[in-house]
Parts: sequence; C-alpha cells; structure tokens
Amino acid sequence: MHRNFPNGITLEDVEGGLLVRQGDEAYVARNWHLTQPVEKLVETAFECGLNCMIRTDHPRKNSRWPNTRGVVYLAFSPTADGQWSLAIDTFREKRGEFGHAVFNGKYHEQFVAAGLPFTFEARNKTAGHLVVARDCVIPAIRALSGFDHSVLTLNHKAHESEGFTTEYVIQREILTNWEKTPWSACYDIVQDEYPVDGGLNSRRIDILARDRKTGDWLVIELKRAEANADAVHQVADYLLALGQRDEFAHGQLKGILVAERIPSAVRVLAQNESIATYEVNWPLSLIPTN
Repeated sequence: MHRNFPNGITLEDVEGGLLVRQGDEAYVARNWHLTQPVEKLVETAFECGLNCMIRTDHPRKNSRWPNTRGVVYLAFSPTADGQWSLAIDTFREKRGEFGHAVFNGKYHEQFVAAGLPFTFEARNKTAGHLVVARDCVIPAIRALSGFDHSVLTLNHKAHESEGFTTEYVIQREILTNWEKTPWSACYDIVQDEYPVDGGLNSRRIDILARDRKTGDWLVIELKRAEANADAVHQVADYLLALGQRDEFAHGQLKGILVAERIPSAVRVLAQNESIATYEVNWPLSLIPTN
C-alpha cells in the first residue's frame, strides 16, 4: 500500500515496516503499516502544522533508508531543523492502531493551560516528556495547532525575576545574548539541546556552536549553582561521543563547562581533560577560571 501526503511526504508498506519518505530522505518505521488509524494520525498531524516527519538530526544517518534498521515510532515536527514535537509509540499489529504519544516537555505549560490529560516523565535534566494515552493522542495533536512552537527553538518565555533560578534561564540568557559571550567573535550557535545519541531519549548538549572559519566545534554544558566532577565527565563523554560521528570528523571538538560556582578541584579536573571552565554571574557575565 502506498499513499502521498502533503509536503512531499509518502508512506509505503514495505517488508519489515512502513517506509517514510520526505524529499530525498527516507527511513523505515519498523513493524508499522499504513492502516486507516495511521492515515488519520498522519492527516491530523499535517492539518495541525506538523509538516515534517524527517528532521536534520532524526533519524540518525545510519538508521535511514536503504538501511532497514530504521526506528520503532513515527515522529512529527513543525520544521526540519528544530527539535522534535512528538513521537508515536510502537505500532499495535493486532488492532492496526498506534500506541501512546510522547510530546516534547517544552510544551508543558501549554498542555497545562489547555487542560489536556498527560503524565510527565522527567527523562533528562532539561526537558521531561509529556506522555499522552492512545485515546487522547488525536485531541492532543489538534491542540498543537494553537501552541507556540517557538519554545522548541529558544526555550520558554522571557525570565522576569532576578537570578538563575534554573539551567533554562542560564541557557536562555546565553542564547539571546550570544554577542556578549567570549565565543561570539569566532563561533555561531548551531543548536540548543543538540542530541548526542539520536532518538527521543538522547543525551542533549545544552549549546552546540561552530567556528565560522576553522569549523571547530564548541560543546557547552551548563550547570546551575555549583558544578561537580560529574559535570566534567559529562562534557568529556559528549566530546568522545561526537568524535565517533562522521559529521564531526572535520574540525576540533572543544568542551566548555559553565556554572555559577566551580570549585578548585573541579577546575583542576576540567583542565586535565582540556575542558575550559567559566563562572556565570547574573544577569550575564562569564568569567574564565582556568
């Protein structure tokens, strides 16, 4: 079975699952089939402004067609280069239906305001996931048409009080005042919440930037209050993981740890790992500590 949808997207039943094609890219959603409930799901997503099923960083290149490993869910987003909006759980073979939906946790305030039923799972430090039961998926997707999708790109609304109350606030201050940072002369922001591993449960880099001349990469990890040794290991692990990916083969990978307080022992550990450290003060001043 084969069907064309808007935005250059086609869905086709193939051996092993459902082939999702968008432009020149494609992947297999394993064990899925183009049933009537699935068609309604896709149609609803498109009607509500979720125009992309393949994003720049999802699925990962090694999961795309003609590799049949694919992924186990269907995903939708308003743009190809922003963060994911939602993913639908594994296909239910016997009923020909989809399972629950996992929405980006940055929609949290808008879900609450809309009175939509969901559970909240904090699966990573910056944005938990909103899990919606199968029977509520279609109404929840329809509600997205009235949501502010910009929260997926630049975190939350403006901070109205003083002080870094959360890591979100540090992140937003740096993103919106990039020209005031010590890196802006050479580096441009690539993306916030950049997925290290791919997929919805990926570890995410707070800010990824790239040198506009040399092509070097800058991995910036943010910590509210005091950073500890685990934060240094986290940056080191990110650098190691990115170093194994083909798209980071050109240019050096450099790590930055930013926190309100960085103890001397953490500074020494970071220096041994060749990771630069900065203490951040409100409203935004970044002071190098090593």
